[in-house]
Amino acid sequence: MITKRYIGALLIFAGLLTACTSYAQEYNYIHYDVKDGLAGSTVYDECQDKDGFIWFATEAGISRFDGTHFKNFTTTDGLPETEVIKLFADSKGRIWMAPFKNSICYYYNGKIHNQENDPVLKKIKPVSVISVMQESADHTILLHSDKDLFTIRSDNTVDVLSHYIKGVNQIFMRPNPVGNGFQLNLNYDSCYIVMDGQVNKISCDIVGKDAFFNKALQRFRKAIKGVTAEDFTPGVNSIRFTSTYNGSWMVDTTTFANYEELFLKGKQVSHGLVDREKNIWFTTLGEGVYKLASREFKTWFFKNNKTAEIFSLLKFKDKIYAGSGVGRAYVKSGIAIDTLNVQKFFYRSPNVNSNNRITCLKQLKDGSLIIGSDGLLTKKSPEGYISNPSIYSVKAVDETDNGSLVVCTGRRTLLVDAEKLTTLDTIWPNRTTSVCYYNNEYYIGTVDGLYILSKDKHARFMGDVYSALRQRISYFCKSPDGLLWIATFGAGIICMKNDQVINQITTSNGISSNICRTIFVSNNFLWAGTDKGINKINITQTPYLVSTYTTSDGLPSDIINAVYVDGNTIYAGSPAGLTFFDESKVTNYSKCNLRLLDISVAGKAQPIQDSYQVRYNENSLKISYAGISFKSGGSISYRYRLKGLNDNWDSTGQTVLEYPSVPPGNYEFELIAVNKKGIISNAIKIAFMVEAPFWQTLPFQILVIAVVILITWLLVAWRFSILRREEQEKMSVQQKLNELEQMALRAQMNPHFIFNCLNSIQNFIITNDLEASNWYLSEFAHLIRQTLDNSEKSTISITNEVLYLKRYLDLEMMRFGHSFSYEIEVSPDLDSDLVNIPTMILQPYIENSIRHGIRYKEDRNGRIDIKFQKSSNGFICIIEDNGIGRKKAQEYKSQMHVEYQSKGMSLTAERINILNRQLIDPITIEIIDLTNAQNQAMGTRVILRIPFSINYKPVKK
Repeated sequence: MITKRYIGALLIFAGLLTACTSYAQEYNYIHYDVKDGLAGSTVYDECQDKDGFIWFATEAGISRFDGTHFKNFTTTDGLPETEVIKLFADSKGRIWMAPFKNSICYYYNGKIHNQENDPVLKKIKPVSVISVMQESADHTILLHSDKDLFTIRSDNTVDVLSHYIKGVNQIFMRPNPVGNGFQLNLNYDSCYIVMDGQVNKISCDIVGKDAFFNKALQRFRKAIKGVTAEDFTPGVNSIRFTSTYNGSWMVDTTTFANYEELFLKGKQVSHGLVDREKNIWFTTLGEGVYKLASREFKTWFFKNNKTAEIFSLLKFKDKIYAGSGVGRAYVKSGIAIDTLNVQKFFYRSPNVNSNNRITCLKQLKDGSLIIGSDGLLTKKSPEGYISNPSIYSVKAVDETDNGSLVVCTGRRTLLVDAEKLTTLDTIWPNRTTSVCYYNNEYYIGTVDGLYILSKDKHARFMGDVYSALRQRISYFCKSPDGLLWIATFGAGIICMKNDQVINQITTSNGISSNICRTIFVSNNFLWAGTDKGINKINITQTPYLVSTYTTSDGLPSDIINAVYVDGNTIYAGSPAGLTFFDESKVTNYSKCNLRLLDISVAGKAQPIQDSYQVRYNENSLKISYAGISFKSGGSISYRYRLKGLNDNWDSTGQTVLEYPSVPPGNYEFELIAVNKKGIISNAIKIAFMVEAPFWQTLPFQILVIAVVILITWLLVAWRFSILRREEQEKMSVQQKLNELEQMALRAQMNPHFIFNCLNSIQNFIITNDLEASNWYLSEFAHLIRQTLDNSEKSTISITNEVLYLKRYLDLEMMRFGHSFSYEIEVSPDLDSDLVNIPTMILQPYIENSIRHGIRYKEDRNGRIDIKFQKSSNGFICIIEDNGIGRKKAQEYKSQMHVEYQSKGMSLTAERINILNRQLIDPITIEIIDLTNAQNQAMGTRVILRIPFSINYKPVKK
């Protein structure tokens, strides 16, 4: 049995070497180097701590990696020197470090403890570089070099046991598998237990031997040259590595009798590590760190070709065809790769200067294969090859019901004979990006969006119906249920049926990007290749369930040009090459751990704890944290809130939060992380209590309130005395205004006017002019009522004022025997229903025109014109008569007995003056004597300028 295993292992070993030296499929590694933030390219060791961080020891310091950012530590942070050879993470969270300089240190809670600042480490004085660091079940730390052996107990007691290993050639140490302390094997045959400062011999049958001492494995190890390290990662599939200057071998842990596989052939690997998400990490001497996210993802990189990029995929006659550049299509049959070369037809192409990428592969109903490239269109059939170089820059091909081909190119879309590849018709004269024959119509994808073309070439632009279809169309795919799926560059994936959009899938539905390059339907799933990986979408349910595969899962590139699904095997074409993986074997070990890195108060770093008390003048907070998920590739979002300040959750992709000024009070900061797979991390909760300043304390506030009350009482008493005086003045002004309004009312309803009106009515009755007397009496009654109504209002509309003035002028005109006429004109740009005028303002001026201007005209041809015109900030009222003028009227007034002395104009002027004291915009009056060229009186013009809004000045309170 041993002989069979031995021979089988040799065959595997020899086969791996052959595969590595030949052209074969390879794993997809993610490479980290100095340009990514790693401290140095030469990495000696690695470990993962209890929080989930991965640490790297380099020639230029220590690096801590959270999956997104590197945090580096050097001598300025407390390292004895920058070159660190060995790392070890213990159960307490300490990271032990062995520098190249003969010393020891560890990192704990944000600080590096060394032999200068730590009293326990001062007792350890190694004479050579520490090469082994381990922890036992009772939390004792063991430090070992070729000449030194130290243990540090949990109570910090240091034991120096170097004399036990003096002169021993072969030493093996590990934590005691059956109890506390450590197992120490010397020269393969003597076993000891190191515990509590004692070294006691024990039977090797009790503790057992490490798998490296398997005799079959030892024979194979002897054939491996240049071993750099041997690693064992407990608890993670028991994987063991033997790293060399020519890659790293992984032990078959089912038998521990042979090596299973070689990783990173040709590279100087220093260590191998499997993290808690099943990622495999390899450190190298000179080339940084490599991460293998999954062994299920493998890629043909086609390094011998001018380009490795794959642009199209198709399964044709049980073989996978992958279209690449330079006219090559790679054909996968089983594990073998062959090459189909159409470059020999390329010399006849007008597009001979192109890279001749094979951008589309299409199997026809007759079993032929159509190959579309930058240079020409080619058909492969059992009879041989047919090509048409006049059809070039091919983007997509589809087959119609009658067997002809619709071919879209970078210049036009053509209808092509499928048998001879001759052009039958040009159905679209412009550049196209993709094409599909669907429901007896041609779906034309362009950079401007989607056009639907009928067979009689009637085109409809669907971007006018659905805005998302204005984006560049990249791919069409028909599903068995009759739906048409459309990939776009910017609007995600659109689903259509019978020329109608029935659904759209975007990043809001869970896909990784709205830039979709290709799609493929398999069973109930839609596979989408984007610029951010592959998305698997369950299209049978809503909301859609989406799974994403990116470089963090094992893809060599996130840019996916083509996807083909063959059962459980997924093929992806990318700029890196042809990748495939068995979806059923891709397990999800993704985790998400949230760790607090630093808290600063007022710019000063604080020890990490559950609660903080902050002074009022040091109330700026800065919180640094990291979500650790190596399967997410940095795609982690954070949700946070500071309860008491804002109880709503906010989201961010940053790993630092700042609160520049937190008001006094009690708060609770809450934070969670969500990784790419949707896994939610542990929650972080921290309490903050911001002290109030002394002026916000209760005793101080009571004192201030008492002082304020006293000062307020004094101010109020002083203010009341002022307000009483102002109120008295205000009441005096208001009383005066009321008296003037009453006097103005009496002036409008003067006895002389009333007597004359009644006398006129009597005259009409005596002369039996009943119609005139009835009209006059009715109008007189309306005028009296309107006057009384207006007296109750401060303002009335221009419309009501005009009605009032017309009624008054009609009565006066009849009373004076129609010795004058009048006209009232309102400017069209003045809204007479909305614009108001103070009451009892215009009538006194009109009365004055009649009594003193027109009354004494000898020709009985008097005229009164009243105009309302709009001005810049209000309106103007003009009252103009052709009377004898103010000078002549004054002469008549002095010569004749006046039965009734009119005070309307003087009362109106005084009333306006009092109103102007209270108005923001004053009312102005201008009286102009009209004369002719001989300076003879021609009448009088009164101009009143009134603001639109009668706004009173604010009254002091």
